[in-house]
Amino acid sequence: MKAVKIGLFEKNFYAGIDGGATKTLALCGDGEGRLLGYGLGGPSNYQIVGPAAAMGAVAAALEEALERAALERGALAFTVFALSGADLPSDFRLLQERLEDTFPGGSFQLVNDSWAAFRAGTDAFHGAVSICGTGTNAVARNRFGETAALRSLGYECGNWGGAADLAREALHHAFRSEEGTGPKSCLEERVLSAFSGEFAGYDELARALRDDLSLKVRSYHLLPTPVFELAAAGDSVAQEILVRMGTAAGGDCAAVIEAVGMAGERCDVVLAGGMYRAARQHDPLLIDAFTLALHRAVPRARLRLPSFEPAVGAYLLAVEQGGKQICSQGGDPSAVRLARSYSRLKLPSPLQPLRQQESK
Repeated sequence: MKAVKIGLFEKNFYAGIDGGATKTLALCGDGEGRLLGYGLGGPSNYQIVGPAAAMGAVAAALEEALERAALERGALAFTVFALSGADLPSDFRLLQERLEDTFPGGSFQLVNDSWAAFRAGTDAFHGAVSICGTGTNAVARNRFGETAALRSLGYECGNWGGAADLAREALHHAFRSEEGTGPKSCLEERVLSAFSGEFAGYDELARALRDDLSLKVRSYHLLPTPVFELAAAGDSVAQEILVRMGTAAGGDCAAVIEAVGMAGERCDVVLAGGMYRAARQHDPLLIDAFTLALHRAVPRARLRLPSFEPAVGAYLLAVEQGGKQICSQGGDPSAVRLARSYSRLKLPSPLQPLRQQESK
């Protein structure tokens, strides 16, 4: 039977979009926790791909989600766009204008993608989230609504972590192992093999890295997993990379929590992003080091490892704008509907749901 699209005047539905440096995921659903459709787009961090491409990816993802749900855009009561690259006031001004041009007449809110990740991992109002995806970020909010966030503008601006920096470290230590200037590591073999025989040796790889900037971007996707796998196999260089990155991320997260005066409180800290997912799948050192660094400054922090993609958090934030509250966990009927409908979406790998975990 052919799906019949919901008409323009039944504004009973909500959408959440999580836009990052590698992909954009849009979800839409009703106001009761039933997710109805998803859509995928390319990267939408405008600092990387530019405003036009970013808006194109967001629009494509949302339209695909609406098509899967048999909805028209006019059926949406509210949409939350949670976009990486929305860091500084100037970013918000630019993105707000572009969203208004792209989605004229729509009711929406623009937030940094960190807040969607936080909402996907906890139902608490106050707490913090650490992002370790392509890059890194951390934000916190106290009981009074006061917030703090990293600038999240990369190594030169004081923040280090994520797949881009992990790949950079893998290359650095593989070259040092090959050249004899650093300790021997299995990274030497695994980094070269990650490029599927494209380079005969490190001289060729060095020239390619110098002459082809796109190769560095490819390395973000190719090299993190070998680092985790080698760490699990006992490679001390790979292990040290993960320990340093986890320590840095834990310290950054503690800093934003301290900035809003929550260092002595019990609060949820959500871990979101592909590198934390990889840690759960391959080797726990990244999360172990994060936890130690965090608990040194915030001893009552409770880690939350979310079951859902951050786009679910964006959807939940949109529903809240409609005056409704949906639980993301537990036995509440809305949480059950959310979990069941999320599973039925059958998001393509690696976007499949992970089982909820927490540290006590």
